[in-house]
Amino acid sequence: MSLKRLQALKAVLETGSVTDGAQMLNRTQPQISRLLAALEDEVGFPLFVRQGRGLLPTRECLRFYEGTRHILDGLQDISRVAKSIRSHHEAWLHIVTQPYFAHGIMPNAIHAFSKQYPSARVSLEVRSRVDVGLWMSGQKFDFGMAALPLDFPGLRTQPFAEARVVVAMPPSHPLADRKVLRPEDLRGQPFIALRTSTLLRQFTDELCARQGIELQIVAETSTGESACMMASLGMGLTLSDPVLASRVPGLVLLDFEPALHLRYGFLLPGLFAPSALAQAFAQTVVETVAQIGGSRIKVCDHGGEIRPD
Repeated sequence: MSLKRLQALKAVLETGSVTDGAQMLNRTQPQISRLLAALEDEVGFPLFVRQGRGLLPTRECLRFYEGTRHILDGLQDISRVAKSIRSHHEAWLHIVTQPYFAHGIMPNAIHAFSKQYPSARVSLEVRSRVDVGLWMSGQKFDFGMAALPLDFPGLRTQPFAEARVVVAMPPSHPLADRKVLRPEDLRGQPFIALRTSTLLRQFTDELCARQGIELQIVAETSTGESACMMASLGMGLTLSDPVLASRVPGLVLLDFEPALHLRYGFLLPGLFAPSALAQAFAQTVVETVAQIGGSRIKVCDHGGEIRPD
């Protein structure tokens, strides 16, 4: 059954005349009359009887309209939903990430994103690196970020940048005037370490084991932000992600040789393609990372484009 005919019936019944119904649908009066005549032929009973210069709906017409109006109402809802998606009105972008991304990158990225998409809203969940993978594999989030490698069922990962690890310390530290530090320079220095479950701690332990160096650990923490804050207070030095360390005041950041690198990666649900908002946010994240990290960040060739497998 033609939807145009049903729309013509709805317009005439709601406005009370063919003329007004035609104006409502931006059609001519003869077009509406032809649609109504065709609908009468299709349903097999009269829809209107003439009364003077107007039309009076039959009881059958009203029964038919009451039984079919939900179809047209549903079509209007479909149009409204599609328009809302196109305009990102009332859209939520659900993101999950680990702490050092949440503190070092996300505030700037979300701020820039909200200027570009003022109707969209962002929900940010901060979890440990392992929990980020678990939450993303549950398909409850549009987008995630974590240090790679990270392997979970139902989860796609895509690296987007590589960050060179820095040594963070206060300006008063005896080694603060150096340009580069090496593993042997860490010997005997008070060191603030991340927990053994973190990738950076694992990289650090492997390097020190190869060099035969035992770190003088004075504190251990699960987040890079707290490690950098303790370093800024003069408790010692720490190895850190450069973007996070650059956001903590009162620190001098030195390059470390041999270079250690952390890979930043997008986490994507495996069961559906990322939304247009997720694509746009990925690009904003890459731009933010490059701006904050400077020369210590190398962005992948594909930039912020989320690619299919």
